[in-house]
Amino acid sequence: MTTATVIRPLAPSEEIFAGSEVLVGYSMRLFGRLNLPALAAAFDAVVRAYPAFGAHLEPDGRGHMLVESSGGTPEITVVDGDPEQLLSGARLDQRAALVALCVVRDGDSTGVTLVTHHSVADACHSLAALSELWSCYTDINRGRAPDVAPHRFPAAVEDLLLSRCVEKMSGRPVVARPLVVAETPETAGPGVGDESYLLPLTARCRLSKQKTAALADVAHRTGTTINGLASAAILLTEAELRELPLSELSYTYSVDLRNRVFPPIGHTEGTNVLGFADFVPTRATGDTLVGLARGISDGLRSGLASGVVQQTPLHIPDIASGPPPRAPGIVLATNWGRIDRPRLPEGLRVNDFRTVMIAKPDKAGHRLQQPSGTIIISTFDDQLSIEIHHPVETTAQQRRRVRLLAAHLDPAHVVGAA
Repeated sequence: MTTATVIRPLAPSEEIFAGSEVLVGYSMRLFGRLNLPALAAAFDAVVRAYPAFGAHLEPDGRGHMLVESSGGTPEITVVDGDPEQLLSGARLDQRAALVALCVVRDGDSTGVTLVTHHSVADACHSLAALSELWSCYTDINRGRAPDVAPHRFPAAVEDLLLSRCVEKMSGRPVVARPLVVAETPETAGPGVGDESYLLPLTARCRLSKQKTAALADVAHRTGTTINGLASAAILLTEAELRELPLSELSYTYSVDLRNRVFPPIGHTEGTNVLGFADFVPTRATGDTLVGLARGISDGLRSGLASGVVQQTPLHIPDIASGPPPRAPGIVLATNWGRIDRPRLPEGLRVNDFRTVMIAKPDKAGHRLQQPSGTIIISTFDDQLSIEIHHPVETTAQQRRRVRLLAAHLDPAHVVGAA
């Protein structure tokens, strides 16, 4: 065991991401001149302000410990290449650091990806850090010292729920989304240690601003949400591709609990402040996009009102000790919501936002090999995006999946079905 300062052991909601070393990337596609020294200084300021990012993980025989690191800020990797290859040149190892910054340049086009370990930060947490990174960068470019408030080590969701008197309910828990992470092909990627990371490809369905606005209008008029409509489109697509009736599908998705408990939890106060919800289509919800979307939205409201969703993280140890999931009808997705445009100096603009999720081989056997891959929903620059991180051997199927998603989300089709 290390002689460095041990912060604490990982909680079950965090440990599930340590065995396969799950990392999540948040990437801005930029055009213009990037000031690398300013970016390095901004990254240093953020890592110093977020102490969990400057730590590392060490095994202790039962799980992993969060341990302070004695070195400086993790290095930024900078390579010339295709910015779509978000992690080109990355050196990633949870035994050294839990954050990385990857820069891939092609002339004036650049991809800058903040990579965080899923054990210490979920999307809400990491996106807050990403926003501060670009705010610091902008201040430094303008000759001002970066102003980043120091953060405490984030708490585990189990402790945050306990302090709010949220208790585990009896009965069958919903499918635990964290146990089903990072669908990836068995191809070599960047990595240090016994095994390399597995790098998936990414397929994407991205709507125009006009179509996204029309979809938002449909959601408002029909009593649902854009997320409900996107989720319904995913279900309809999976039913067709898997050749299963809708009633044999089970849609499981993560729910940010920060504003669903009292007192609310700050963006960076916890590591993975996520609950989970299930939706199974029934005859009552029908087989239309709007009907399914309403069913998903109504089910979430009911689950939150009863407190079922809020307590789902407390079931993770039970599910982790049980048999791995094998149901062919499970569909998994996560929604990161609306991604804010970062504050940038003149001469640099952001064109797009991309995601990436990677992991090492799953030794515990809890990673469900669902054919749809890892699905991440987000909205950036008023454009709905559904990204699917998938094994290379399913590339042809993903093209069909994207075409079907686009067809189901076409506003003209949705309006006709509303």
